[in-house]
Amino acid sequence: MQNTLDKCNRLRKLHSRLTEELRTLKETRAEIEREGFENPLETASIIKGLQATLSAIEQELEKCPPPEE
Repeated sequence: MQNTLDKCNRLRKLHSRLTEELRTLKETRAEIEREGFENPLETASIIKGLQATLSAIEQELEKCPPPEE
């Protein structure tokens, strides 16, 4: 059971970090677009990959017990 709780806690931390990274990347992309620069394909690809990873983490988190308060 402890392994499950540890895994779930690590997944929650990873989810939080990825969510913040995605937010930052999207803000940067929006700023670049407002300034008239083309959106680099690499940034769009990174965002898409992070969103897929975040989705996989969310699916794993659904199997976890609720976080302890």
